[in-house]
Amino acid sequence: MKKSLLALAAMTAFAGAAQAQSSVTVYGILDVGYAGGKATDTSATGVKTVTNVSQFGQSQESSSRLGFKGTEDLGGGSSAFFTVELGLNPESANISGGSVPFDKWQQTSNNPGSAVDNRQSFAGLKKNGIGQFAFGRQYTVIFQEAAKTDPTQLANVQGNVIYQGSTTIKPAAGSMQYGESFTNRADNALTAGTDTFAGFQGNAFYALANTNLTDTGAANTGNQNWNGYGLNANYTWHNLYATVAYQSFKTQVNNGINASAANLSINGAGPTGGQLTAAGALIPAVQISDKQTYVAGTYDFGILKAYAQWIGRKIQNDYTSTVATAAGAQLNRTAQAIGVRSYITPTIEAYGQLGNGKWTGPVAATGTPASASFVGWQVGSNYYLSKRTNLYAIYGSTNTSQSTVIAGSGASANQYAVGLRHTF
Repeated sequence: MKKSLLALAAMTAFAGAAQAQSSVTVYGILDVGYAGGKATDTSATGVKTVTNVSQFGQSQESSSRLGFKGTEDLGGGSSAFFTVELGLNPESANISGGSVPFDKWQQTSNNPGSAVDNRQSFAGLKKNGIGQFAFGRQYTVIFQEAAKTDPTQLANVQGNVIYQGSTTIKPAAGSMQYGESFTNRADNALTAGTDTFAGFQGNAFYALANTNLTDTGAANTGNQNWNGYGLNANYTWHNLYATVAYQSFKTQVNNGINASAANLSINGAGPTGGQLTAAGALIPAVQISDKQTYVAGTYDFGILKAYAQWIGRKIQNDYTSTVATAAGAQLNRTAQAIGVRSYITPTIEAYGQLGNGKWTGPVAATGTPASASFVGWQVGSNYYLSKRTNLYAIYGSTNTSQSTVIAGSGASANQYAVGLRHTF
């Protein structure tokens, strides 16, 4: 009898401890309001196209989302964790999801093109004093660090030359004019992060496509592969924060792949990604490398916080040699910006950012590299009604010099947004 009572007491205590050591949190952001602006494109022949926008919209200051995250204490300083985060579209009938990838080279930065917008979904393990690792769709190291070191907090409004997140107003023919300064997320990624030691902390990721294939058969010789990796180191000393991050992606789709249903999609690239055409002719092979670098720092003076940022991206065609795209042709984009963020009163916050940059290339096989420069600025303010609810007003502008080679040059855009953001 005594043993039975002891066993029952032990089981009850274990069940109670398990419940106390596990937690699940529901969180999210709803950002709604009004947005307007104008974009002007100038073609190589001098023809101007003007687009005016006036609409009730969403996600101007922060992307709307719904998330679930949880942790479980495994004992001994170890824990398991997970996150599932979906993008929300409160302005339309489609509450989540879409069909157009945000990054046309990697197709992994924002929208997976499914019925549900999978912003993030991953699970992992953590050990106190050492670090953590996780598997799933996750933020890249550059996006993680940009979120910490951007004075606009990555607002989705024109004018930010580091993070180009505007979904409301943009030049119509933008090559790297919109949303392509760095890759935000990576599918099928293994991430790892260390704890902080003497002010230093590090992060890394390695990502693979859903299906990587090397086919060496006589009829189907070819490759359809995609992978990427990233490294980051940051340092905190009193009010100073400094960071450097690098990430690289590789897409390889060679000639000779059989145009069967099993081989049509390479990370969302579709049936024209190095496959046979309906007439049987081979579409040129694709082998692209994409290298991205980010360096930034912040210093908190107390009355305001100062920011400095630099971003670089080089996309290179490593294989194909055609009139349209020469082997070794590159598209380079660099930009730098400075900014400040400060509370004017306990409930009113203001920020500003100014930056410039340059594109070089790409060019035809017989052409020479061309360049275009751009400048952008953005100002904004928040009025906090409570800890979780604020009103905001943002204005931004971007201008680009004219080039006869680079798509999206000779363009300008300005945008303003006022809205309400609620976090929960």
